[in-house]
Amino acid sequence: MGNQKITEIERLIAQGHLDKAREDLQALLAKEPDNSSAWFLLGGIYRRMEMWGEAINAYNKSKLLDPCGPAAAAVESIYDILRFVNTDLMNP
Repeated sequence: MGNQKITEIERLIAQGHLDKAREDLQALLAKEPDNSSAWFLLGGIYRRMEMWGEAINAYNKSKLLDPCGPAAAAVESIYDILRFVNTDLMNP
């Protein structure tokens, strides 16, 4: 069930239906809490919504379940975003 549902959720995300995709992912994770792909997709939704803490948590859960998966790079990219400081804006 998980892989077919993941494909459906990926389609929702591609179509921009992030709220529905998030709801479906949360329902899937309630049944399959060890689904690293679902955690990774949830992290991506949170990242697009700029919910950084939730994104990091979801990506870290995915990374814990699948250490060789794509979540480690995704977490680092969020940290890069959060560490970025535009000095031009800070010194008018």
